[in-house]
Amino acid sequence: MAWLDFLKNGNELSELLIEGQNPYSASLLQAADVAPLKPLMPANEPVVAYALGRVVLAGRGLWVLTERHLLIAQPGSDRAVQVLPLAQLSEAECLRGKYGYTLRVTTAGQRYSVYGTAASLSAVFYQALGRTVACAPVHKPTPLDADDLAQAAHHFAHAAALLSSANTHPPQAVAA
Repeated sequence: MAWLDFLKNGNELSELLIEGQNPYSASLLQAADVAPLKPLMPANEPVVAYALGRVVLAGRGLWVLTERHLLIAQPGSDRAVQVLPLAQLSEAECLRGKYGYTLRVTTAGQRYSVYGTAASLSAVFYQALGRTVACAPVHKPTPLDADDLAQAAHHFAHAAALLSSANTHPPQAVAA
């Protein structure tokens, strides 16, 4: 299976490992990215931010932050999408590393993480998350300029538009 994953994602993985950049982490979300999230989107909760990266042993990972929930999509894992109420998150971290930024959250003794995320999207995501959850200071923060913030705002508005038609269901928290 690992060989098939490499054939499918080889160029992305090579760029991540050799150049230290995740080629899709700063891209706009596509319909295929949000399709697994749509049935679980909390009703009347707008998208605040998202981070797109990789999850260890699960492949591509997407975190979508709403006003009261964090939706974690990990297509290669046993539970493809999890909905975590922000009130149940005990801590959060944001670290700059060799492959971009790593975001981590802890809830009910379980830790979730996504690495190789874009600096601008991760910084704004983490700042928004910090309004509700106890967040550690960012390790090695990257200063953002007005263009970075404008790009993040554009990406988040685009994600909100993709997911807006899905905001008709009550939140379904998944027990950790």
